[in-house]
Amino acid sequence: MSPKTLKKLLVTNDDGIEAEGLKVLVDSLSKVADVYVLAPDSNCSAVSSKITMGKNLHFYKCGEKSYSCSGMPADCVISAVTSPLFPFKFDAVFSGINSGPNMGTDIIYSGTCAAARQAVIMGIPGISVSMESEFLDYARTGFNYKPLADFCARNLDKLISLCDGDVFVSLNSTSADEYKEALFASACRRDYGDQVVFTENDGKTMTGFCDSKGIRVSGNADSDYNIARSGKIVVSLVYAEPVLKTISDKADFLF
Repeated sequence: MSPKTLKKLLVTNDDGIEAEGLKVLVDSLSKVADVYVLAPDSNCSAVSSKITMGKNLHFYKCGEKSYSCSGMPADCVISAVTSPLFPFKFDAVFSGINSGPNMGTDIIYSGTCAAARQAVIMGIPGISVSMESEFLDYARTGFNYKPLADFCARNLDKLISLCDGDVFVSLNSTSADEYKEALFASACRRDYGDQVVFTENDGKTMTGFCDSKGIRVSGNADSDYNIARSGKIVVSLVYAEPVLKTISDKADFLF
């Protein structure tokens, strides 16, 4: 393939510029595309689509085609597309590989998915890529990123083509040495049992942290959770824009 025909890809994430998953994804995609990086300078997990307002963004050149940003994942996409950093149009944005799954309810909170969503909102195909540890349930080790990164590289054109109109692609898998199948999925529902626990309370000032009573997952047999746990790659198609429920009844409110 001639360098002139290579697709230009932006790679970002929410785990930060030093994350191993990002480095492995860049390495695999660089074999089939012209890859550039703009990622947060620190971990921005669970920031959703937050953007930085009212203060400056700071950028640092990390390599020939790589920059870090003081902002959020969505800031990175907006900056890459609209600032002078990259004076050309990207063919697609990849976000990941996230160290932890982003399935079902996770998509609402995920900074990884938010970057792909922001790309689609700006008219560019967006693909988020996330992985659950081999030890499951948000373990911090046990990630073999390369097989999933290589899947992205081999299926680059297909993944981009799935971003039809208002849809971004969310990939998930459980860490494995190889994958033999990828399936489209429905969304599970994940309840983390969130609760705020006070560690200090003098009656006026309270200090607390958000704790989890444990994850409960529900969903159909074809849900992203069940497919990932069966050793396959999950392909989810997610609307970037809000999808509103249509109401045929007249809004009969009191005034």
